[in-house]
Amino acid sequence: MDKIRSVIKKQIKYAVFPIVCVDHCAHIANVKFTDVAIDGEKIAQVLLHGYNCYQYDMVLLFLDAYVEAQALGCPVRFTPYSTLLGPRSTQGFDRTDEIIKAAQILMEKIKVPLFVSIKGPFTLASFLAGMQDFLKMVLKDPTHAEAVIEQALDFQTKYLERLLEVGANIFIGDPVASATVISPVVFRDFAYEPLKKLITMTKEKGALSGIHICGDTAPLIPQLDTLGADILSIEDITLNAQTLKMGGVSTTTILHGNSTAIREEVSRALQEPRLILSTSCDVPVETNPDNIKEMIGWAHEYTDN
Repeated sequence: MDKIRSVIKKQIKYAVFPIVCVDHCAHIANVKFTDVAIDGEKIAQVLLHGYNCYQYDMVLLFLDAYVEAQALGCPVRFTPYSTLLGPRSTQGFDRTDEIIKAAQILMEKIKVPLFVSIKGPFTLASFLAGMQDFLKMVLKDPTHAEAVIEQALDFQTKYLERLLEVGANIFIGDPVASATVISPVVFRDFAYEPLKKLITMTKEKGALSGIHICGDTAPLIPQLDTLGADILSIEDITLNAQTLKMGGVSTTTILHGNSTAIREEVSRALQEPRLILSTSCDVPVETNPDNIKEMIGWAHEYTDN
């Protein structure tokens, strides 16, 4: 049963997916992330290991935040996890072929929806120009900022086309477009249309689309609800959004919480009329697998009763 689509179609109320990514899966598989990060077969192997371990309702192929930025020339170091060293300055090292190879393998191996994470053009542009310089540019030189965003959008459009050919669903992470960082006006003028284009492309191919934005999203909900996404992954699931929400358990709780704390957050989250129960952001690498199993198991027990 495809529980993700069933929740979207309002056929059932809940599905479960803690945001378990490649780094945590490599950790529990005892494989070095530095080896996985450049090898599509190993990416697929560790994600399969995570899926078999936890049995959640979807799989997210999220390698690290800087795949596209590195392809466009931003220096990235693995220490052992990825760190962006600065704005675009070098010849790119393109790992997107490895992402696509991993997606192809996973599509044949799993029976739940596969989502591939890509960066929102606004966030990708901030990586290319340097975060502080880009945010200043948005305010003082909007024409230049728009040009950088257009470069990011052009890359993402071509990358998205390749992912959709594989049959993957798409999750767009746009953390710099959070209201913690920018105003709703800046979101409207710089981030909205690029997101809309990517979501429209995804929906036209019959794939599912999700958005993840960290931090404060309350001022952005009216705009986010008009993007046409299927899923909205946010920290505060009590916000009154029309788009199906995803979240409910804080990353602090999944990392440090005991069984009681996890169960309390799950129970509270499942008071929502429909929800993809998840963590508010990526599951931290060193999270105890028992905590993740506790979250998923309690959700199943709660919803089955």
